Amino acid sequence: MKITISTFFLSILLSGFTFAQKPKLPPLPPELKKTADAIRKSADAGEITKEEAKKKHDEMIREFKEKKAKAEQGVQVDKDSRLIEKETLQAVKEGKMTQEEAQKKLGSLRKKMADEGKRKRPQRPKKPEISEEMKTKIDAVKELEKAIHAEIKVQVNALGKEATREEIKATVESFKESNKARFDEIKEAHAAIRENLEANRPEKPERPDLAPELKAKVDALHAKRKELHEAQKELHKNLKDASKEEREEMITAYKEANQAKHQEIKSKAKEVKEEIRALVETEATRTSDL
Repeated sequence: MKITISTFFLSILLSGFTFAQKPKLPPLPPELKKTADAIRKSADAGEITKEEAKKKHDEMIREFKEKKAKAEQGVQVDKDSRLIEKETLQAVKEGKMTQEEAQKKLGSLRKKMADEGKRKRPQRPKKPEISEEMKTKIDAVKELEKAIHAEIKVQVNALGKEATREEIKATVESFKESNKARFDEIKEAHAAIRENLEANRPEKPERPDLAPELKAKVDALHAKRKELHEAQKELHKNLKDASKEEREEMITAYKEANQAKHQEIKSKAKEVKEEIRALVETEATRTSDL
């Protein structure tokens, strides 16, 4: 009996010693708790096996320990590429980084993201699908327009090569007046087609905001384009009642006066597009379409 009691107490002491020696697992850090809960829920729901859940959990702990060890040794832990991209764009908006610095940083970063399959080139929105009924209407309008143009050409050719601009213009106007119903039909058909396409057009993605400096460049580019467009409108207006010689002189003068402006707009547009692609454009948008 004494031996039994002694052995009993000894086993209790040894077991207590064993439990005391077993290391107590530290609580999970907050950044891992959410992931661990997600793994547990997946296992409970039967989406993954318990063995797979354990493997994922162990892998999560291992990666966390590695990153923590690197941080303690002064080794910079790699951030998520998208987070770096977001922080860089925000730094440009806040004036903490120049556009040139951001372009250089984002260029190499986005190349790495593309290589890793984390970034795709922006895609244009899909064109609205056209029903067979609408295709038939479009073809019908085209055929009507083709027939009208052919009839006008016949009447103009009948005037002969010596016909003046005034005679040609009067013939065309007379034809339009005689075929007003057909022209109205074309106009109504175009309106119906346009309305149908607009109704079925996919919703455009929201465009990101431009930094003030970049927005100023875009506004300046639009202003220059508007100025050149107004000059073109004025030229076309003056060409209507001019003779052949006068038309040639006005066109030559226009080209000489606006060639430098045209080249400047072309150069600035390319520059602004590159900046937008580097600093703003995302997978879902095409803000470089200026």
